[in-house]
Amino acid sequence: MKSVLAKAIGLVIAGTALSGSAAASTTMYNTFTTTDTSATDGWTRTFDGADVDSVATGPESQGNKGTLVPWVGTTGNALPYSYSGSSHLNWAVQLSGAGDSAVISAADSAKYAGTVTGFTQAEIDTGGGAWNDNGLNAQGQATVNGPTGWRHQTDIGLISSDVTQKVTINLSTTNSLFSRFGVTVFEGMDTNTGNYSHHGSWNCPGCTPAKPFTAENPFGTTGLTNIGHSDNVTDTIGYTFIAEAGKVYSLYLGGVGFDRWNSGVAGYKLDLATSPVPVPGAVWLFGSAIAGMIGVNRRRLSAA
Repeated sequence: MKSVLAKAIGLVIAGTALSGSAAASTTMYNTFTTTDTSATDGWTRTFDGADVDSVATGPESQGNKGTLVPWVGTTGNALPYSYSGSSHLNWAVQLSGAGDSAVISAADSAKYAGTVTGFTQAEIDTGGGAWNDNGLNAQGQATVNGPTGWRHQTDIGLISSDVTQKVTINLSTTNSLFSRFGVTVFEGMDTNTGNYSHHGSWNCPGCTPAKPFTAENPFGTTGLTNIGHSDNVTDTIGYTFIAEAGKVYSLYLGGVGFDRWNSGVAGYKLDLATSPVPVPGAVWLFGSAIAGMIGVNRRRLSAA
C-alpha cells in the first residue's frame, strides 16, 4: 500500500513541478528584410543567380542555396531548431512551463538590436488577405476561384514547449488596419530541401483542384501535419491547441477577408499564452480508488 501511495504522490508532485516551471520564454527572429512591403520576407538564404545584376536576393536562393541569413535570439545566430527546410520562416518561440507567455512583434525583436551587424528590428508584417483574401481582383470584381490564400504575405513561425500544455494565440495589427486573422497549426516543420517558390495559392476550396483549409504541406513543403485552423483570430478571440513537450509546431498566419494579398499589409503582434492541460478524469478516479483502499485498510486495523 505504501508503495502504491508513494507512486501516486510522486506523480502528483512531478505534474505540479512540470506545470509550475518558472523559466521564461525565448523569442527568435529572422533578420531578413525587404524594401517592398508587398515582397515576401522571411527568406533563410540569399543568392545571386543568373540575372542582370550582382545582388543576392531571397527569391534567387530558392530557399536552398547561397548564404544563410543570421537570426537573433538563437545560439550563434543559427536557424532555430536546426531548421533545414527551403520555405521561408519569420520567427520562432520556445515556451517553458504552463503560465508562461510570449509576444512576437517588431517591437519585441528590437531588444536584439545590434546583436547582428545592421539589425534594428525584424520585419513582422502580413497582408490583409494573405491567409484568405476577399475574393476580388484588382478591379474589384469577383474572382473565379473565390476567396484564396497566398504564400507571398503569409508569415510562418515555429513554436515549441518544454512541457505539454495548452497554447492560446491572439493577433492584432500594430496600426489597427484590420483585425481578423487566420491561423493554421501544423505539427512539425518543413524538411524539404528542394527549390522553393514564394508564388502560389493555398486555402482555396474553389480552386481546381481544391486547396482545402485542412491540407497538409500547402506550400509544397515536407513534414507538416495539419492539426487545426481558425479563420477568426483577433486580439480578443484566440485559437488554442495542445503543444506536446519537445515537439515543434509550424504556425501559418495572415489576414482574412480584408483585401488582396499584396495590399493592406500591416505589422502585427502575436500574443501567446499558456495553461496546463486538464488532468484526465481517470487519474482523479485512480486517486479516489487509492483513497478508498486507504479507508478500508484503516477500518481493518481498527477492528483488529
